[in-house]
Order: sequence, then structure tokens, then C-alpha cells
Amino acid sequence: MPRPSTEPNLPPSLQNYYQKQQEYAGLQALREASGNLVQRAEKLAEMSHIMADGGEAIGEVMKNWPHVFSVLNLFTSQMEQKSNLPSRHEGEEEQGPLPCLVRLPYGGETSTTETSQNTSLDKHQQ
Repeated sequence: MPRPSTEPNLPPSLQNYYQKQQEYAGLQALREASGNLVQRAEKLAEMSHIMADGGEAIGEVMKNWPHVFSVLNLFTSQMEQKSNLPSRHEGEEEQGPLPCLVRLPYGGETSTTETSQNTSLDKHQQ
């Protein structure tokens, strides 16, 4: 079936009308495609902002690495010094084990002391 705009027996005004319809359909397709392109560009911009924020976070972490390595260097040098001490002072007696560290609650009572106080209050009230 031949296209209406190419039929020779149509009047010129009708041929012009069909051409304008085709142009309009092309314009609508172009608008839809450009709208999709804008949406993709906005999504890409949003993703690039997320990546920039992640890059800043990584930069902050990387900025702290020299400090971490200096602390590790201090720790290893102290450990080496402690391991060399007994060889220098062979005549001295060995010290006993280091005392254990205990974590104590800060700024309040623990749940076990509260429950024991509550049970003792209950016994006195009865």
C-alpha cells in the first residue's frame, strides 16, 4: 500500500497535511527521546554526587593512615624494646604477670544490682 503523501492523485493541500502529520510524529518521537536523555543525565548526575561523597569519605580515611602507621611503628618499637630488656638484665629476677584489666560500669548501676535491690525491697514490703 503506497504512503498517502506519495500518492500523485491527492490534492496538494492533503499531501501537505500528511507531511505535517509525519513531521509532528517525528517531533513527538524526538521529544520523547530527549526526555529520556534528560532523565538519564539527571540520574548520572545523582550517581556522580554519590560517588563524590564516597570519594571524600575515602579521602578522610586515607588521610588518617599515616597516623595509624606511626602508632603501629611506636607499638612495634616498644615491643622490640621490651623483648630486648631481659637479655640486657639477665641478673634481675623476672617480674610476675601483669595485672588483669577489669571493665567497670561508669555513671550508673548495672542491671544485676538493680534487680537485687528490687527483690530485697519486695521482700521487705511483704
